[in-house]
Amino acid sequence: MKLDFKEIATAWYNKLTHSNELKKLADDRFNICLECPSKKEIFKKQEWSLKCGECGCPLKGKVYTPNTYLDENGSCPLGKWKEIEIEYLKTFKKTKTIL
Repeated sequence: MKLDFKEIATAWYNKLTHSNELKKLADDRFNICLECPSKKEIFKKQEWSLKCGECGCPLKGKVYTPNTYLDENGSCPLGKWKEIEIEYLKTFKKTKTIL
């Protein structure tokens, strides 16, 4: 998997400046990651040290990615976030407009 530095930078920026909706999405994504067998722990029982075993991204930042399953490179490399992203996008479309 090719690293997308723009996506990574945006995810970390989103972590610092998130909306309530994005925080909920990130929390839901993180909870899925906690149960994933691909999750790697650098230091045992330290959430900040968790990383994705598929793409290598630190999970505390990865969950704030602006990408969803609809993007070419997707979000979760294993597609495990699709269901919650569908719900998030439904809410986003109802509450946000381009005007």
